[in-house]
Amino acid sequence: MKPIIYCGITLLLLAGCDKFVDVPLPISQLSTEATFADNEKAGSAIRGIYASTQNGFGPGPFSGTLSGNAGLSADELIKISYNADQEAFQQNNLTPATSPVGGALWGAFYYYIYQANAAIENLEKSKGVTADKKVQFIGEAKFIRALSYFYLVNLYGPAPLATTSDYRVNALLPRADTGKLWQLIEEDLRYAITNTGTDFTTKGARSRASRYSSAALLARVQLYRKNWADAEALATDVISSNLYTLDTLDGMFLTTSPEPIFYFSPAGTNNYTTEGSQVHNITSLPYRLSPYLLAAFEPGDQRRVKWVRENADGKPSANKYKIFSGTGSTRKEGTAVLRAAEQYLIRAEARTQRDNLSGAIADLDVIRHRAGLPLIANTNPSISKTALLDTILHERFVEFFGEFGHRWMDVIRTGNTTKIFGVNKPGWEKDDVLYPVPAGERELNPNLSQNDGY
Repeated sequence: MKPIIYCGITLLLLAGCDKFVDVPLPISQLSTEATFADNEKAGSAIRGIYASTQNGFGPGPFSGTLSGNAGLSADELIKISYNADQEAFQQNNLTPATSPVGGALWGAFYYYIYQANAAIENLEKSKGVTADKKVQFIGEAKFIRALSYFYLVNLYGPAPLATTSDYRVNALLPRADTGKLWQLIEEDLRYAITNTGTDFTTKGARSRASRYSSAALLARVQLYRKNWADAEALATDVISSNLYTLDTLDGMFLTTSPEPIFYFSPAGTNNYTTEGSQVHNITSLPYRLSPYLLAAFEPGDQRRVKWVRENADGKPSANKYKIFSGTGSTRKEGTAVLRAAEQYLIRAEARTQRDNLSGAIADLDVIRHRAGLPLIANTNPSISKTALLDTILHERFVEFFGEFGHRWMDVIRTGNTTKIFGVNKPGWEKDDVLYPVPAGERELNPNLSQNDGY
């Protein structure tokens, strides 16, 4: 948790990417008052925070650190050849010294949190930013902070609760109880729901936080925390807005699609995500779909047809993103973090837990209909509660494969690790549900404890 170091590192990383033409101020100046002197400069600083997420979140499923490594940890991704770090994730044999565990995951999340904290502090004391923009920008910063803490608490469990940009304080923080982390996440998202407004709800402009992207993330949070009524209400709020609807399997990752609720925009003027470029420009993709995932597709599932590509060696890989460099296309894709399909499945699970099975089946069938599958309402209308929960978990597997660790976290949060990973993952142990606290962080901060098993 050395934010000044991370600032310099990330600035260098960004310099190597396609330019972010709409960010005139360097991110290393984020903590200076001049950066937040007026609406325009403050807006540029906030855009800079989104731009920096390209390094941890934004490169795309199957190429990004989060999606790739969490996919290997779960039972959805494999590789033809592994380096030592990738093999450690795939075999659930991580150590505190495994490289991505520290810098690319823990370090990246805390860098985003540092930036959000710096923005919040400087916006609160700015005299030049108007009141309406001030609360909007603070809401966006809190959304990013909540998103980062969401992954920290799910991947690592207890973690330092940093709410300041003062590195002298942050450097010695102990790990906070998960309840406190969840509390901050919820408080941040409720603030964002109230204050971010609806400017970024139109198609093509959903790469910044809005009232509904904040509600969508909070619906996920409440699902994870088993607050079923709140999860259902928040998902209903998003669905009932009529701003977000399911799209075709070929078009749903376009920035102009009605399905994404929040996405990371491609760098600079690119029309394609990193994954799109890799999927179509590399003959043999590095990540392949596991036998367990391929076996999970039901006969006739159009996701198996539309979202899977055979490599030159006949091994299947993902084909969710369709646009790549050199196509000449004027269409643009973004890396979807939150999308409408998840809200239907959140509500289906929450309704099932609240014994509204008919309502849950209706939501589940929205997803199955898009995939070209028989509807549960027709094939098994009297399905039991337990079987319906299993069916929803299965549907999440084939719907969200490779997307930001959904499978890894879904199996863990539903208590199915022994049933699924214990069977599909040789050498699985109960302590594997959390990643280790990075060794480098514990060397710098003697107040950090370690997770069991490491």
